Amino acid sequence: MSLLAKIRHYGFVGSARIATGIGLRPVRKLLKSLRLFRLRDAPRYFNPSEDELSLIENDLLRLGISIVDYSPPPDQYILFKAGNWFPLNYHGGIASGVWDEKLLEHWIAANLLDLWKYRKHDVYVDIAACDSPWAKTLRERLGLAAYAIDMSPVGFKYRDLSYYRSENATATAFDDGQVMGASLQCAFEMFMNEDDQNLIPEFARILAPGGKAIILPLYMHTHWCAYSTPEYYGKGYSDASAKEYLRADCDGVPSSRKYDAQRLIDRVLVPIQESGMRYTLRVLRNKVVFGKGVYCHFILEIEK
Repeated sequence: MSLLAKIRHYGFVGSARIATGIGLRPVRKLLKSLRLFRLRDAPRYFNPSEDELSLIENDLLRLGISIVDYSPPPDQYILFKAGNWFPLNYHGGIASGVWDEKLLEHWIAANLLDLWKYRKHDVYVDIAACDSPWAKTLRERLGLAAYAIDMSPVGFKYRDLSYYRSENATATAFDDGQVMGASLQCAFEMFMNEDDQNLIPEFARILAPGGKAIILPLYMHTHWCAYSTPEYYGKGYSDASAKEYLRADCDGVPSSRKYDAQRLIDRVLVPIQESGMRYTLRVLRNKVVFGKGVYCHFILEIEK
């Protein structure tokens, strides 16, 4: 049976089990090429330019939302990088193009939470952590009560660690007021349907008085939109009222939400206040000094 015949026989999507005579990687590559050909006219996603980011800021200001400039000292970030807090293969390694961005996100979140001054019993939660070593590293090096949670099953590497847990961030097993700090690094945009809004009251429940949650990057655009990767595009994973785009250079993303100013207010900022918490919306002003490919711009800090 030819390769094309096998694809037709086993189905366009359910190809992972095609194992007779061909490897999985070539099949997946071919399937992606066929999907992209089928979606060749779909609108492609582009990150907002610097000019567009300025327009978003102006929209927020026009709607009465204050923005706080944030310029953390780059020399301290250099020391953090030199401290080997993450393995060299994290997120594809130094040559991945996102190494500085991913380390920077964790460093900024740690600074805004002031993790370095946590007491031993203070609980920190890495939300939507996937297979990140961050919680394990914080326990080993700082002695913190750090946890990692994700909706996916705990990966093989951490499955024997009780503080790596498979659970929904909008309905966690933490006690009321148990958590001093939490952060989401490049994750909040993946909270589909109403889960971005459902996360807010859960923060209000689990955060201790004075506790904080950090969301970064807080992804925004000039208009209410989302992108999906080819295997999910057009299948109803994005918010119905949002403009859906195709992102063709990666896989595995059902929907990645991008707020405009008004949707951010309606879905996130107002619910924060209604839950009895307060927020600070920051903008990273000196991102160009932190390395190649740094794109973090908006940062949301939530405090109980």
